[in-house]
Amino acid sequence: MNVVEIIERKLDQLLMEPSNSGLINEIGVLLYRMKDWKSAELYFQKAYQLRPKNHDIVYNYAAVLNVQSKWKQAITIIHHYLELVPNDEEVMEKLADCYYLIGDYHLAEIEYGKLAKYRG
Repeated sequence: MNVVEIIERKLDQLLMEPSNSGLINEIGVLLYRMKDWKSAELYFQKAYQLRPKNHDIVYNYAAVLNVQSKWKQAITIIHHYLELVPNDEEVMEKLADCYYLIGDYHLAEIEYGKLAKYRG
């Protein structure tokens, strides 16, 4: 079964379970893997609205924003993720990178500093 068929099956399931955040997230992951960033973002955003404390969903939402260069939006979601998973070095670095990419070098320096302290 190819990815499109898998997505079609999951969309059929979604019709019967429209509030299933896990299923919505799975569809987003498949779309992300296909590099359909805009569609993946819509699914991750919906899953996030349904379950904002699920760290996998929050991570995926931040990742799709980041890959689309939506750094200001990603920063907000990354902060939320780090409230849920405070010691994720990869995400701490992505936060600093996002600040750097929007030109906020002061906050980037602060976040890189936190990361350096954490890594010891």
